[in-house]
Amino acid sequence: MAKTKKEMLDDILTGILQVGQIKACGIVSSEGQLIDSRAPSDVDEGIFSALCSTVMESAEAASGQLKTGLVGQISVKTEKGIILLIPAGSKAIFTALTELDAQLGIILSEIESRAEQVNSILNIK
Repeated sequence: MAKTKKEMLDDILTGILQVGQIKACGIVSSEGQLIDSRAPSDVDEGIFSALCSTVMESAEAASGQLKTGLVGQISVKTEKGIILLIPAGSKAIFTALTELDAQLGIILSEIESRAEQVNSILNIK
């Protein structure tokens, strides 16, 4: 039996956590709604999703004003980790929280690949 979209997205999130150095991850709609996630229980996923969407919209607006093209990634370095946002097509954002000393080259490559997979899944009719 074929997997549902939800099952396919679950597989992507489970797989990205196996890369290592990733503490949490999620898929957020461009409108700020949570699609799926793997986050600690103390995180308000609704608020986090809305904030991710707002950050991406702000970056896109700034990029538009500067005429620098499409936003490819956003990273926010904090005291305890790095928050990464990668567009997953026009409908979603793939987000991950990494450890502070994470190997970002490997992780970004993996996340970009998973974001493309998310885009494909969300566009299945």
